[in-house]
Amino acid sequence: MEEENKERDLAKQFVLHTNRSIFLTGKAGTGKTTLLKEILTETEKNYLIAAPTGVAAINAGGITLHSLFLFPLQAFIPTQNEAFNPDVFCSYQALAGHQKFNREKLDIMIELELLVIDEISMVRVDLMDAIDVTLRRVRKNQQPFGGVQLLVIGDLYQLSPVVRPEVQKGLMRYYSSPYFFDAKAWDKVEALTIELKKVYRQEDQDFIDILNAVRNGDRNEDLISKLNSRYDVEYDDDNVITLTTHNKQADKINEEALANLPAEYVNLEATISGKFSESAYPTPEVINLKEGAQVMFIRNHPEGLYYNGKLGIITEIKDSLIKIKGLEDNATILVEEVEWKKYKYELDDATDKIVANDVGSFRQYPLRLAWAVTVHKSQGLTFEKLVLDLEKTFASGQLYVALSRCRSLEGIKLLSKIKPENIITEQRIVSYYQAVDLSNADNELAQAKEAYERYLLLKAFRVEKLMSYVEQWQETLKEKDIVGKGKSQQLINEINSDLAKLKGIAKSFVHKMETYFKNEKIDKAFVKERVSKAIAYFTEQLHQQILTPVIKHAAEYAIKKNTKAYVREVEAVEVATGKLITKLYKVEYLGAPAYTDEQTYLPKVVVKKTTTKRIKGETYEITYKMHKEGKSINLIAKERSLSVGTIETHLAKLIRDQKVSIFDLMKESKVEKALAVAQSHPDLSHTDLIKKMPFRMTFGELRWVVNYRDLLEGKF
Repeated sequence: MEEENKERDLAKQFVLHTNRSIFLTGKAGTGKTTLLKEILTETEKNYLIAAPTGVAAINAGGITLHSLFLFPLQAFIPTQNEAFNPDVFCSYQALAGHQKFNREKLDIMIELELLVIDEISMVRVDLMDAIDVTLRRVRKNQQPFGGVQLLVIGDLYQLSPVVRPEVQKGLMRYYSSPYFFDAKAWDKVEALTIELKKVYRQEDQDFIDILNAVRNGDRNEDLISKLNSRYDVEYDDDNVITLTTHNKQADKINEEALANLPAEYVNLEATISGKFSESAYPTPEVINLKEGAQVMFIRNHPEGLYYNGKLGIITEIKDSLIKIKGLEDNATILVEEVEWKKYKYELDDATDKIVANDVGSFRQYPLRLAWAVTVHKSQGLTFEKLVLDLEKTFASGQLYVALSRCRSLEGIKLLSKIKPENIITEQRIVSYYQAVDLSNADNELAQAKEAYERYLLLKAFRVEKLMSYVEQWQETLKEKDIVGKGKSQQLINEINSDLAKLKGIAKSFVHKMETYFKNEKIDKAFVKERVSKAIAYFTEQLHQQILTPVIKHAAEYAIKKNTKAYVREVEAVEVATGKLITKLYKVEYLGAPAYTDEQTYLPKVVVKKTTTKRIKGETYEITYKMHKEGKSINLIAKERSLSVGTIETHLAKLIRDQKVSIFDLMKESKVEKALAVAQSHPDLSHTDLIKKMPFRMTFGELRWVVNYRDLLEGKF
């Protein structure tokens, strides 16, 4: 390994070729996101990507932890014996009752091999233990996190977990800190922390040293003096971005600067389809811009025309294109709308591979007003020049994040001097990083690779997945009132007994094999023979004791009335048993098949699941049908998990297409008054037009009126 990239290569090797859990961390600009993309491109493991917030999940191409694991809003406490407020806290026992996973979600969790959690610094300590408990319960596997490998990514010196005072007080009875690494499960999993060291954003070593000092909470006078050399209270440059600590400051700067421009406002409205919750919108649904506005790109262009954080000035807004002149290179860029997608993970029944299918989209221009932005929203961005207004620094790591956005110290101008109290660092985090030790990582990697090869071999003998299918079958039987319920229960009891025996035999076999693996004197041919005999035994037992009676039972109930859901669960056990037999026959040892005799019990048919693709324009049709059913806008929005504004946008299109009458949505008197204003001011932007209305209305309602006006004037 090249010394300068040793940590990067180590992280990649551990994730791809072992099942060791990894915390991938590093300063801003060390390439954590780039490395993750490489790993996910190369891995053959079944993986999921999750994040603590909706926006972080969309940016990472994943889903939120709460939606993945069906977590309630309460915090989790590892006890059932003490009194607690159920409105604030949830025990792990109560958690199990809250999580009603369907078969599809259960299948995904059972097949999961690698769980990627982005923005891990924001994940609260109790959430990690809740993930652990959930995976162990669902997967019938008492290893930490149910045997799933974790790759958690982030910088603890940046965004911290949000913890309300009443939650903090309760959690601190069980945890040392609110940070994820103090979770009980994280301690048990013995994860390796790998900190990327090479900084790609900054090249000036003096500036890198300053950043490191601030990151570690150093408050010495020399450091503060160097920073304050950039103080310039009279600094005045329109073509630069200001970083502030609070949203109100940034919004005020942007709104005032935009208002001072002579051009007219232009409202850019997002197009939202499918399931895309408002909390996950990557930009506002309506962006107000003007020609001459200073903006920042919030996406990377696939061909490199712009990048996340690039600044520019709008020179023209026309039709569906916006022209922007880059501040750094003066190059003119034609900007079109881009699409953010919301994904849902599904399991391909034929391959048992987890696939991400998009279920919603958000189309909008990848722009944000950029005379000012908060430190929070600047994370991950890089600038040549910055103005920092950090007098009200209030959070751990905030100053470090702000400073590290810039490529050089010379590019920074301070509007207020840095004081020692502005350098806020959590000592628990400093101590955690100081304890990181990779001195023996090469040896650990070699051992972990060997262990992973053995793990893959022995994994095929686990029957826990099949047991979870039988458990789901059992739950369905409890809920259904079917003929011969007692007989069905007896069959389930027999199968559970047989699986328990197989589980015990598998456990003994795995233990014996592990002793063989550790004994270098044991002949490899002998080991292969033992594996082959085990495959023959397990496939026969699975076929005779499980598969055959389940097939007969499914066929018996398939011809009875009102048993469709029940038979579906029985067939799921059938398919799972067949897949387990198939996997056993495919087991390899030393790179070759371990079983070479006739595959007597190989199942002939595997049930495949078909996924229906979303039809273009379907989301509007759904809204249309629900409206025709007499449902209110609020009810439609609630049932579809969409914002009211999105439903109003759908209805605006339906008015334009003459499918819905505006008079079904607004009183005739209001329509007439609003229409008169819209007809009197045909050239006004929506922002200006709504101000002239004689009554309060939403932008969605305004779009109804404008579309109705244009419809009357024959513009459609």
